[in-house]
Amino acid sequence: MSRHPITKALEDAAKKIGATISKEAAAAVSDMYHHAAHGTKQVAKNVAAADEAHKKKILELAEKIAANPGKGGEGSQARIAAQHDARTKLASAVGVKGDFDVEYQIDSAKYPESAKHIAEAQKGMIWRGHSHSSGSPLPSVLTIDRGGAHQNRKDSLRGIRTNRGTQRDEYPPAMFKEGGTGASVKHINGSDNGGSGSTMGNALEPLLDGTRVKIKVI
Repeated sequence: MSRHPITKALEDAAKKIGATISKEAAAAVSDMYHHAAHGTKQVAKNVAAADEAHKKKILELAEKIAANPGKGGEGSQARIAAQHDARTKLASAVGVKGDFDVEYQIDSAKYPESAKHIAEAQKGMIWRGHSHSSGSPLPSVLTIDRGGAHQNRKDSLRGIRTNRGTQRDEYPPAMFKEGGTGASVKHINGSDNGGSGSTMGNALEPLLDGTRVKIKVI
């Protein structure tokens, strides 16, 4: 299998200045442009054409992204802020805006039911309480819109009854523009739902409305 063009461009850039780039950093940058075919080619071209000082800066930013994964929990706000800053600067350095601004990771070991629901919804299994149907995959890249959360929650939960012992988990979550009508809503364990929701909200707190967040299950 051939290497991703951005991965190859970063590796070539590193060789030219006598440096190295980790697989994690190369993958993180490549993933920023996964859905943008023209953007992918342009980023690779711009990296190749950059001067030595510029190449070094690009590689440093890529490694900073890899060093600040979007995991929740202790230190998450600092990691998310650092990752977002590095991705923003990298997009500016290569002259192409990425598909998302920051990545947030849902830990399937800590929040198995929330993680499973997200994975299902992103594959097109859309829940309405206790039943589900096949539909279009729901997006993994979501836009923060805290002001719309109240209405989104009302719209997504409408018609789905509460159930003792569980909570209604929404994907996309109400804090994102893509939430609301059409969201997948599944009854899951209450502590799982509450824990994953509060962990995400806390981690993303430093980010402004309009920030594009990629939600990834790990």
